Amino acid sequence: MTHRNLVSAASSIYNILGVNLTPDDAAISYLPYPHIFENGLTNLYIMIGVKIGYYQGDPLKLTEDCAALQPAFFPSVPRLFNRIYSKIKEKLDALTGCKGWLA
Repeated sequence: MTHRNLVSAASSIYNILGVNLTPDDAAISYLPYPHIFENGLTNLYIMIGVKIGYYQGDPLKLTEDCAALQPAFFPSVPRLFNRIYSKIKEKLDALTGCKGWLA
């Protein structure tokens, strides 16, 4: 890959996502680096000067890592969003009475 490819990919991600990141912001990196989306995001963070925090390596501790880093931007993939949705739905389905009706 050339420098031009990397800059183009990072610029495209910036334009598509429409996020307004500044050097004061932080982002979390937890996707494998060979993942093309993570690769482009890392280049974008470096171009803007965003602080990058790397997770501990355990997906179950990702919430702890986010609490410590407080990222301004949380990029993800559909698989993780489906997991989060399932957990929330599971908790809502377990509610009874008025709370269950409202949920």
